[in-house]
Amino acid sequence: MSSTRITSPPGGASGPPHDETHGLLARVVRRTSRAAARRPKLTILLWVLLVVGLTVAGGMTGTKSIDSSQSGVGESKVADQRVDDAGLRGLASETILVRSGDAATTATTARAVEARIAKLPEVASVLSPVSRSDSSSAGMSRDGGRAVLVRAELRGDPEDAGDHSKPVTKAVAAVKAEHPGVTIAQTGSGSVNDAIDTMVGDDLQRAELFSVPITLIILVLAFGALVAASVPLLLGITSVIGAMGASSIASQVAPSGDSTASLLVLIGLAVGVDYSLFYIRREREERRRGRGPEAALDAAAATAGRAILVSGVTVMVALAGLLITGVPDFTSMAIGTILVVAIALVGSLTVLPAVLGLLGDRIDRGRIPLIGRRRRPRMVANGRGGVQPAKEHRAWSAIARTVTRRPGVSLTIAVCLLGALAVPALNMHTAEQGVSSLPPGIAAVEAQKQIEKSFPGAPGSSDIVVSGHGLDGARQTAALHALGERAIRVTEGRGPIDVRVSKDARTAVVSVPMPDVDNDTTKGVVRELRRDVAPTASRVGPGASAKVTGDGAGSLDFSERVSDSMPLVLAFVLGLAFLLLVASFRSARLAAAVIGLNLLSIAATYGVITAVFQNTWAEDLLNFHSTGTITAWLPLMSFVILFGLSMDYTILVLERIREARANGRSPRDAAAEGVAATASTVTSAAIVMVAVFAIFATLRLLEMKQMGVGLASAILLDATIVRAVALPAAVALLGDKGMPIGRRSRRRATSARAWDDQRTAGSAQPVADGHAR
Repeated sequence: MSSTRITSPPGGASGPPHDETHGLLARVVRRTSRAAARRPKLTILLWVLLVVGLTVAGGMTGTKSIDSSQSGVGESKVADQRVDDAGLRGLASETILVRSGDAATTATTARAVEARIAKLPEVASVLSPVSRSDSSSAGMSRDGGRAVLVRAELRGDPEDAGDHSKPVTKAVAAVKAEHPGVTIAQTGSGSVNDAIDTMVGDDLQRAELFSVPITLIILVLAFGALVAASVPLLLGITSVIGAMGASSIASQVAPSGDSTASLLVLIGLAVGVDYSLFYIRREREERRRGRGPEAALDAAAATAGRAILVSGVTVMVALAGLLITGVPDFTSMAIGTILVVAIALVGSLTVLPAVLGLLGDRIDRGRIPLIGRRRRPRMVANGRGGVQPAKEHRAWSAIARTVTRRPGVSLTIAVCLLGALAVPALNMHTAEQGVSSLPPGIAAVEAQKQIEKSFPGAPGSSDIVVSGHGLDGARQTAALHALGERAIRVTEGRGPIDVRVSKDARTAVVSVPMPDVDNDTTKGVVRELRRDVAPTASRVGPGASAKVTGDGAGSLDFSERVSDSMPLVLAFVLGLAFLLLVASFRSARLAAAVIGLNLLSIAATYGVITAVFQNTWAEDLLNFHSTGTITAWLPLMSFVILFGLSMDYTILVLERIREARANGRSPRDAAAEGVAATASTVTSAAIVMVAVFAIFATLRLLEMKQMGVGLASAILLDATIVRAVALPAAVALLGDKGMPIGRRSRRRATSARAWDDQRTAGSAQPVADGHAR
């Protein structure tokens, strides 16, 4: 193929600006990358040792998990800790419903259940109205004895109730097989948690099974070569493995929550692949421009590497916002995700350049027929002394130049679209998801619903924790029971009142049945208990006081803590992000515009989540049952994750706009060129993220569905409306004040414009065949 030689303008406007115009940050990244690339084998070995070392260390220390007394916040946490300190933490229990058409059959079956489970070593005691008809079994029989409850208390730590409940489940199943026609249903904290853990484990295993091959397929389509596609995936996977070990070590100080590992995998794979994609695509682009291997790596490090560093720090700052809440689960998630982003960041700036330096142009090996050739674009002159991919330039430049030609109209349209999507969020209702949010077919959950229907409050309770002195006296015991009577009139539950007093007689727990009602009613009941019942604990004895805990109280305290923390998290994340953007791009106006667009994008995501999950129209499509609410932790969690991840694309585009400005482009031309130059990279990265997040929308747990839909829709909005329309329009409107250039860049810009005037004619002729030689 013939080509026309085009020389570079003064200052090298065809590529990235010279090192002196990049600043200290770019020079540090470039030197780090160069050092790694010069010793590739040593760098790769150190990376492997780091990952293996963290994994081994994590395995040796083990993972310390958050127990129930540590996971709460507010009054309920204080009460739970008081109960634990007093040694009054109740044993886990399983409740079995036995129901038939006549009382005799029910009694016979209930005795069979009681006899079978009482023999199990995991069972501490069994209670039923069939064997005991005193006050301890009051409320455990209905409909003239045709429906009764059998309650089994399990030995051992309640945190291990899932394992201890399995023998009980087998014994109950055996009795059920022997008594056809009798309804026997079992539920309890152990059986429910075991069923949920099994379901979530199976779903996550399936998600991980599909996410890796889907990511690889997308990367193959993006690069057109197997080797190039494998490198980002390997970096993401090794980053996740290393972070898993580091998270286990960190759990010795901040115990790990149930969702930490899943979120760590999700975020680690996303950022690891994204950062690698940014870096490799830029290095390949520089090679196609005619740069040598070392020069191409230098250019990629000073541009894409700088963008990755700024983006990674921004993501970690956003995730650190979770630490402000003081919620143990959020603290665990923050530490885990910060670790995986930090490790992925280190890998992207060290081992990735080392791999690229070691492979060189062999990274393009394993090309896929048709795809590989299609992904090697023909290079054309850009009219300014440089070259760019012809096809990508024409397609995306048309959109970008239309936007920057009429930035005011374009920005207005983008803001209106995002604003319209955000409207449903005004009616967002948040709540902790109870058993009603779980998919049908889980035996323990269906049993809980049946028991709740026949014996309101039987599966759950509300606990009033009383502090005082001499609480084991006869008068005090009677007063504690009276306190329980006042409480049960508020909860309207059915069943016995349980009173337990510590050995030192300074702590007592009064447990009353708590029906499983809707979230607003539960919150109202807890507030009434705290307002009207708990203060009456002073009647128990001089100086006595009480606090209310239980599932309902814990849910209320958690929701209030999240609501109270939201303004502080917003201020922390937005404030630090603003400072980082100003330090990186030297424009407060640009930083404010970027943050404003990100917030609008997140608001639109909230609107999508609300429209989908608070209504019923998408139930069949996504296979869920709407509870009319959004998971309480999702808005805050989504904010920190989405704010950080959306900055990936924004900073990458801004970095290219900054390069174009330093090379003499006007703000409008620079904005259009930045979008066109990064279009293919951002699109590929966004497709990877959307595909991975969308897999989580297929999981059966409602919280995972909501998070998957939210993250996938947010990335889709950010990679299209924000990146392609709103951001370039905002940069064009801000003009020189939005993306200022220094004196050296201004002198280079003057030289470049003079050179452009002399080189306009015939500058669009093809110059290369796209092969990096």
